[in-house]
Amino acid sequence: MGYTTKYHPIYHQMSSINHSYSRVNRPLSEAEVYYSRLSSFYDLLALSEKKYIRQGLSLLAAQEGESILEIGSGTGYAQIILARKIGKGICVGLDLSKGMCQIAQRNLNQKGLTSQGNIIRSDTLPIPFKTGIFDAVFTSFTLELFDSPQIPVVLSECRRVLKPDGRIVVVSLSRDVALPWGGRLYEWLHDQFPKVLDCRPIPARLLLEKAGFEIIRDQLSLMWGLPVITIRANK
Repeated sequence: MGYTTKYHPIYHQMSSINHSYSRVNRPLSEAEVYYSRLSSFYDLLALSEKKYIRQGLSLLAAQEGESILEIGSGTGYAQIILARKIGKGICVGLDLSKGMCQIAQRNLNQKGLTSQGNIIRSDTLPIPFKTGIFDAVFTSFTLELFDSPQIPVVLSECRRVLKPDGRIVVVSLSRDVALPWGGRLYEWLHDQFPKVLDCRPIPARLLLEKAGFEIIRDQLSLMWGLPVITIRANK
């Protein structure tokens, strides 16, 4: 099982990795209100993320008939792609924002994918499903929105709902490498304005390993000077 990575040449100049990361000092109830307000124009704000979401979905490699859970489904961009791939399977999207859920469900309905895709409003703590029922879990630019003590709980829940041979793909702002100057600036801005820039780099690979997942493959790249990691891991 190899550790494969692609990254910007700047990483060759970095010798140290600091796995400490910032906290998210905002209740989930406030986050729900914030993202519901953003929901009507969120797709415009998140245009740059779609490239990495597609990379993550490619790594997930959803198959016909599978059951797939998405944590943080937003306006349903990944749900539409997944619903088309699984055919007679089922994909479920969880999101804490009422506004996001409404838009995501509307988008699925408009694409004629209502029977494959299901959107549920939930903060995922705990995940509202029985143990061992999903083939895969997908999450993009969401794990880093949870406060530090909550992330291990979320990952533990992901392991619980996965089948014994299940897999997970995480796309996340990354602190698995030392941050370049753009990342350090962003992290400073996050610390100064935590209710505006609530998404921050986290050591996603390390967190998955600590949660008991086996890393199969990962890929590093840069988005506006911020490291982004895409990881596939097995239960």
